[in-house]
Amino acid sequence: MAIVEVAIPVPLNKTFDYLCDGEVAVGARVRVPFIRKKVVGVILAVKDKSEFEKLKSVEEVLDDTPILDKPILDFLFWSARYYHHPIGEVICAALPKNLRLGKEAKIKKVTGLSLDTEKPDYKITDEQSHAINEILKSQDSYHGFLLHGVTGSGKTEVYLNITQTVLDQGKQVLVLVPEIGLTPQMITRFESRLETRVVAIHSQLNETQKLDAYLMAKNGEAGVVLGTRSAIFAPMPNLGLIIIDEEHDGSFKQQSNFRYSARDLCFIRAKQANIPLVLGTATPSLEMLKNVMDKKITRLTLTQRAGGATMPKVSLIDMRQHFTPQGGTEKSDGLLSNLLIEKMKQYLSKGKQVMLFINRRGYAPVYYCKECGWKAECGRCDSGMIYHRHINRLKCHHCGDEQMPEHTCPECKQPSLEVLGYGTERLEETLSSHFADTPIIRIDRDTTRRKKAFGEHLKKINSGEPCIIVGTQMLAKGHDFSNLAMVGILDTDAGLLSLDFRATEHLAQLLIQVSGRAGRNKEQGEVVIQTRYPDHPIFNYVLSSRYTQFAIQLLKQRSSALLPPYSHQALLCANAKNKQVAEDFLREAAGLLKSIQIDTVEIWGPVANIFEKKADYYYFNLYLQSDDRKALHQMLATFNQHIDSLKLKNKVRWYLDVDPIE
Repeated sequence: MAIVEVAIPVPLNKTFDYLCDGEVAVGARVRVPFIRKKVVGVILAVKDKSEFEKLKSVEEVLDDTPILDKPILDFLFWSARYYHHPIGEVICAALPKNLRLGKEAKIKKVTGLSLDTEKPDYKITDEQSHAINEILKSQDSYHGFLLHGVTGSGKTEVYLNITQTVLDQGKQVLVLVPEIGLTPQMITRFESRLETRVVAIHSQLNETQKLDAYLMAKNGEAGVVLGTRSAIFAPMPNLGLIIIDEEHDGSFKQQSNFRYSARDLCFIRAKQANIPLVLGTATPSLEMLKNVMDKKITRLTLTQRAGGATMPKVSLIDMRQHFTPQGGTEKSDGLLSNLLIEKMKQYLSKGKQVMLFINRRGYAPVYYCKECGWKAECGRCDSGMIYHRHINRLKCHHCGDEQMPEHTCPECKQPSLEVLGYGTERLEETLSSHFADTPIIRIDRDTTRRKKAFGEHLKKINSGEPCIIVGTQMLAKGHDFSNLAMVGILDTDAGLLSLDFRATEHLAQLLIQVSGRAGRNKEQGEVVIQTRYPDHPIFNYVLSSRYTQFAIQLLKQRSSALLPPYSHQALLCANAKNKQVAEDFLREAAGLLKSIQIDTVEIWGPVANIFEKKADYYYFNLYLQSDDRKALHQMLATFNQHIDSLKLKNKVRWYLDVDPIE
């Protein structure tokens, strides 16, 4: 009988030994008894002896050949060590659900091969050609490239050219995009140009489709795997290139359970496979710009829009002058200035499309009493209820709780309840009163819930018919709408008043990305930003398309404040229904961390989260920061070894977030 070491998906920093008769391979799945149930685990090693005496036996070997090969196992081990997360749960996060459940590893339907590929009808620019040649020089070795191209400069064209060259050598390519909304468009472009199978991996596929894509990547049938963050774990034996589109995007960071950053892990995957890595964006993150300054990666720039298109002209509307409160003559209805409405009418009359961006869904963010000031708040969270008019409900966007709106104020019993502020739903209603004959397409999480809804909306927009598009962040990146001439950005000021030290970086990225949707064909487009703070320095840089200079200013500020990327952070979060218990657990944890005595790591807290209460749980954080990454990880590893000494450990829910972004 052999002894096998098995990783099981449980939140424990250890593996388990079982007896097994017959031949088994490392990386194969087995069904094993664990406590009072049977679970599916993965074999990590076959050994002669175990430190435990009474071993249970493996009930069933599920794979003849390994489901995880050595390179992917090495990659998962590295990830588990870096994020200080149990290996069993890391492997679980990397496998499609059907494999976790112990179903057969068999492809049901082979997909993704396009029969009629087409050649592009335009010539690549000198800048694109230079970028392609530079990347292909490093084809057989690890090298990171930041492809910094203005919006509409043809980054996808560079991706397609280098991908085809890598495919011609019989290798595979992994392409990561931040949002599911971008995958259909990307897949269409890749399938129509490349003579290979292109498979998608993202959360809107059903479990059979996910398993098929995973197995086609594993057996080499898929030349290109295109997906959101979880695709980083796709097993690709002939991996020759990794591309990350919109590298600055926060969606690459997983915000629950195993909290990894797919963008950061790409560096390790490329290094282990000894292949080039390309990170594309119009608005590089400060981390990547610092990597360029430190000569860790090479920056390649595309400064011109492809196909002769010009950058849009950007202007500001000062909302202090265009909005008169009650009593004066009304110049606007609070959200849309008359100037903006006039500009929209001009473009629509020329048969063009207009897009308005507001990063808040629902009808109105505040439902209140104008007599006594009462406000509808969520009973389970520290947040207001958002009014959704089409379903006539108040909804909490944090815990999902819903309630019927009151007709009279619960405090003063007066029928004086009103809504305040705007969401996408109210903006759509307001627009229909100004533009009765123009179709309005609203794109947010509420209107794209149905499986094919997003695709249907995009189809309407891509038909080129004049319309007004109202959208949230879902529309801010990557989309290419050829007849979109004007973009209006509303309600940006919240980003200028945020407590988060990354807020201005994110706002600059958002403004430039949203602006980049305008005028992507021959005629110059226009971007109009409404704000009450027109003198803020951020607008000076955005108006003159000087993102890099703005980012360098931010880097100087971060450097003097010793904030990331000039230091490294980790966050220990605890939450419990009893506020005191959550706080006491972190005090206990802080005591343990301080006893490890690594002077170069600072420990702050515990402090309450920005939203202290969510879904009846109270959240508290402990922050760790150091300019010595090694010291920080040494402290976390030692903490993990002694975690069982904390008395309150089982009375709270807690997690560790390495390199947090929130």
